[in-house]
Amino acid sequence: MIANFFDKTKPINFLVLSVLVFIIFLMAIFRGNSEPLSLYFFVKTGLFLFLAVLTVFVVNFIIRKNSLTEDNSYAMLFYILMSSFFPESYTNEGVFIANFILLLAFRRMYSLRSSIETKEKIFDAAFWIGIASLFYVWSLLCMILLYAAILIFRKIDWRNFIVPIIGVTTPVFLSYTYLLAFNDVERFRNLWTLSFDLSSMNYHNAQFLIPLSLIGLMALVSIYPTTKRSLLAKIDFKATWTLLISHIGISLLISLIAVEKNGSELIFIFFPLSILFANYIQVINRYWLKELIIYLFLITFVSNFI
Repeated sequence: MIANFFDKTKPINFLVLSVLVFIIFLMAIFRGNSEPLSLYFFVKTGLFLFLAVLTVFVVNFIIRKNSLTEDNSYAMLFYILMSSFFPESYTNEGVFIANFILLLAFRRMYSLRSSIETKEKIFDAAFWIGIASLFYVWSLLCMILLYAAILIFRKIDWRNFIVPIIGVTTPVFLSYTYLLAFNDVERFRNLWTLSFDLSSMNYHNAQFLIPLSLIGLMALVSIYPTTKRSLLAKIDFKATWTLLISHIGISLLISLIAVEKNGSELIFIFFPLSILFANYIQVINRYWLKELIIYLFLITFVSNFI
């Protein structure tokens, strides 16, 4: 029943998913809120709620525009449910904003499969990465993904390797100039503190271990049949799938090196994994298995807020 409901992209699907985001966001905000209730708090919460809903629509736009899945809502559903496993992904403002901005960069990266406005797309992607790095410095690792996209989609031109450097440094230079004008260079230095921590002790807690085990198992089960299927697809989809696998790897790296491991750092891996999971659901012939997978994610979501 649930699998059938999300098997198509219909207005009712967007409405249900928007309501689900609304519920998850409010539960995450008020459960972890330590700020006094004020006009500023409600205005800020309203803006971030709008951004949370908009994020889902941007995810869907990227997927539809680049044909990353078939015409269904599975990817949006998995994205929302994975974010519900780690409510801190909504409450960590810097990471939350950086993730949204990176989605705008990914929109341009995946569209490199076409030969229209190649240099503009490369510049835009790098520019968005530069802005995201001002909110979360390790967003810069997505530059590796951008260069991977240039190679994978065969946009090999010496100018295409220089354009990303110009794009990513532009917002960084502008922010430095702005802070310098107000004699606040120290703030810029703090933004660019490249600290990392490879410890995984926090993930041993049941709060993280159960959802991470589900996501990890789903990823391991999904990757072989979906990759095998992509090898039989058209050449442009093969390239796109190679980029997606690279995207998963780089997003995982960003999460693993995070200093603050409270679940919010995992937000970067939700987008590529949601596409992987949606493609896996598409190749499953057994209806009961589709239902089982979705119910497992829903049960994990509900248990996380009990």
